[in-house]
Amino acid sequence: MKIKDFQPSDKATLILRLTDCQIRKTPANAEYASMIGFDGFDLIDVKIWALNEEIKTQLKNGEIYELNGIMKDYQGKMQFNVKDLRLVADGEIDKNEYYETAKLSAEELKEQIEKYINNIDNKIIKEIVTTILDKYTDNFYIHPAAVMMHHNYISGLAYHVYSMLKLSDAYLNQYQYLNKDLVYGGIILHDIGKIIELSDAKCMEYTKKGQLLGHISIAFNIIYSAACSLGFENTEETLMLQHIVLSHHGLLEYGSPKEPLIAEAVLIFMLDFADSRMAALEKEIVNTEKGEYTNYISAFDRRSFYRPKL
Repeated sequence: MKIKDFQPSDKATLILRLTDCQIRKTPANAEYASMIGFDGFDLIDVKIWALNEEIKTQLKNGEIYELNGIMKDYQGKMQFNVKDLRLVADGEIDKNEYYETAKLSAEELKEQIEKYINNIDNKIIKEIVTTILDKYTDNFYIHPAAVMMHHNYISGLAYHVYSMLKLSDAYLNQYQYLNKDLVYGGIILHDIGKIIELSDAKCMEYTKKGQLLGHISIAFNIIYSAACSLGFENTEETLMLQHIVLSHHGLLEYGSPKEPLIAEAVLIFMLDFADSRMAALEKEIVNTEKGEYTNYISAFDRRSFYRPKL
């Protein structure tokens, strides 16, 4: 059985891959474990309140477990409160089913994104982008784009970038005052900091640098370092790429240190916002019957959406 088969208050036995495993403390100073569980289709918050040393030693980020517990409704969101668990041994199940991947392979994504890089005419932007991707290419095409919100799967980061590049072409064709090279370069680099902010797609958790710095400031430094190595640190191109990274969340309250002040940064914010939200919506819509409502979606302030019977 899967997450979708249960309702609040149901007793449940589930096989889940656990990520973002954290040991925390209640206000009464009692330890508990907080994780994200993935059943091959859906995600769920997992908590172990009665934590002991035996369970703590069993918990490993990215591993697959059989868990027993009770489903709860916590602030309108399903939560799985686990009583006990065991590590699933090799050969018991097809573990590949518990690792989600992008619609395109890493090789296909690399081929498509490199076409956009080759279409960048500005020498400085092209060299900065190429230098950075050459350095991080082993991770860029297999890394997730998030732990939970959107594109949180193997090759999710590259697929998110590819989606934004495709979407940008319509805007570039319609609004020809936009600088194509800045748009392509900015899209490719806007989330490059997630390679350091997040661990790999199998474990999917925030690294120490990710927790303390965040992907925006990490990406800013990656661009600056590459620009310095090429002698481009004081160029207009470097400044614009840095501004795009700093402003791509659009608003200060969304985590951007700066709001967009160039047209290309405005476009990249809109594309990033649209692709991340539509990807989160797609994940629920495709698993919802026509004429029914989706589960609550975190990316939309926990709203549920109706799928028309059309």
